[in-house]
Amino acid sequence: MKVYLSYLLDEQSVVWPGEPTVQIRQTTSIAQDGYNSFQAILPNHHGTHMDGPRHFNPNGPSLMELPIEYFCFDHVAAIDVPKSKGEGVTQDDLKAWESEIRSADLLLIKTGFCLQRDTQPRVYESEGPYLTPEACQYLVETFPDLRAIGLDFLSVGSPANQLSKRAHQILFGCHNGKFLPAIEDMDLRPLFSSGKQLKWVVAAPLRLSGIDSSQVTVIGELED
Repeated sequence: MKVYLSYLLDEQSVVWPGEPTVQIRQTTSIAQDGYNSFQAILPNHHGTHMDGPRHFNPNGPSLMELPIEYFCFDHVAAIDVPKSKGEGVTQDDLKAWESEIRSADLLLIKTGFCLQRDTQPRVYESEGPYLTPEACQYLVETFPDLRAIGLDFLSVGSPANQLSKRAHQILFGCHNGKFLPAIEDMDLRPLFSSGKQLKWVVAAPLRLSGIDSSQVTVIGELED
């Protein structure tokens, strides 16, 4: 069964505090013009999106400068790292899954916080889990076959502490040139409801020139 692993973009959706959401307006209608058309103003870090290294690293590639292999994954490790609000994903959390991560090209971190996105949106925005800088360093330095990570919470960092900048910088190669793009705000609820693993995942980016990161439509196929 194929499933979406990205959220529908909506003006009322969650976002990093203070950042804008998508704005959608209808510009023509069938009733008045004979056809429908719409215009969208789309902040590139709203909703399920993939951060390219240049988001924090001035010397790193933007998303559209990455090879297409960075968006297609055949070896997916979806690991359970339960976290409550404000809790960090640590290096020790990841070490417990080292053998699974080592064989993966995409790592999905399932904290379970995606289950609160609809019911507690303000908590999801401002007090979510995050990756510690040490966890980011462990990922970029330990797993050469890993091409990207995906998170079922808002961002690599959290507005609730001051670690976000450092974590992003490490993950995106500011310190040693090694980087891992991150798919933030992923909808991993299908994995919780089905209890199944994924055969493959495609994260298809919106191909916009001149920006560091972009929304992605993420589709995966669950094992039978």
